Amino acid sequence: MLQMEKSDAELVVAYLEGNEEALKILVERHLKSVYNLAYRFLQTSHDAEDITQEVFLKAWKNLKKYDRNKNLKTWLLHITKNTSIDFLRKKRLVPLSAFDNDDGENFVIENLKDPLPLQTELFEKSENQKMLAEAVLKLPPNYQAVIFLRYTEGLTFDEIGQILEKPMDTVKSQHLRALNQLKKILDGDFQL
Repeated sequence: MLQMEKSDAELVVAYLEGNEEALKILVERHLKSVYNLAYRFLQTSHDAEDITQEVFLKAWKNLKKYDRNKNLKTWLLHITKNTSIDFLRKKRLVPLSAFDNDDGENFVIENLKDPLPLQTELFEKSENQKMLAEAVLKLPPNYQAVIFLRYTEGLTFDEIGQILEKPMDTVKSQHLRALNQLKKILDGDFQL
């Protein structure tokens, strides 16, 4: 019987050595995160379920190539992001420009004055969760992904950058811009 306490890397090794239960544990451990990120991009549970299956199939096929020195969750979420974007491109549900770095690429956070960050308490207060979730859905998809990965998955800016294939400064910039837009939405000052 395989222990649930084993690390992802240990489970990958166990699976590659023939222990089928190790793969089952890995899927159970990361299923929710993969599905949630896919849902953030696709906005339908059916499509998110399909992408989740595709992600785990891709991961299974490439598990021998996986670098065990890297975070498996980050690797899976990177696959999820790429698979979701490929799906959207094929369906043309979202303009490709929605995933561009746009003006965030040259944005220098150090030069900001009074950035008005959203209070962390908003993410913790249950009475504001529904309102916040609705506000997040009003953000562009690239901002939604950064907010989701940061606050739902608890990832660092560096990990988010790896998943989204963006420089850390761009991720920080998009995070800050998303928080500012969320503040405006929640204050009722946001114009579409």
